[in-house]
Amino acid sequence: MHAENPDSIPVGSDRSQPERHPSAPDSAPWTAARLFELLAKLGRLRVVSICGPSVFESLCEAGPFTIERGSLNMITTDFHWHVALARFRHLQSHESIHARSGRNVLFFELREDVAAPPFLRIYVHRAPKAEFDPAVAEIFAAAHAELANGVALASGVDAGDAEADGKGA
Repeated sequence: MHAENPDSIPVGSDRSQPERHPSAPDSAPWTAARLFELLAKLGRLRVVSICGPSVFESLCEAGPFTIERGSLNMITTDFHWHVALARFRHLQSHESIHARSGRNVLFFELREDVAAPPFLRIYVHRAPKAEFDPAVAEIFAAAHAELANGVALASGVDAGDAEADGKGA
């Protein structure tokens, strides 16, 4: 596991203003459940959790999740993940060129609100010197067409004890 300063992770030219992807849906609101369903389709992920001066990174694959008692709870291939939905209110995608490696990076930032610093970055992972799987790049591109400018998340569930099975919200 390698920790870096989160401000130095994605720097370089940002291509955050894509044209609308032809397969991007027009009406489905973005919710935590929709994001985590998408993550399951993107294969291996690099999750960077930022908490004050501490940065934690891990590689994992998204798994099934539930939404209950105000939290999204997911078991990944490598750890349990709990996100307090009341505090996860803003989502933005990025496609950038990493300053040190010169490689294209695809990732999401999760925030408590649009003005807050991100508390989580989720990167689409790929092996060194490998290209993104074309199917994964296409899935990301469709989401990026909607998320490049950032969106406020819709609750998607009752804040109480609603449950989702990770296969549809």
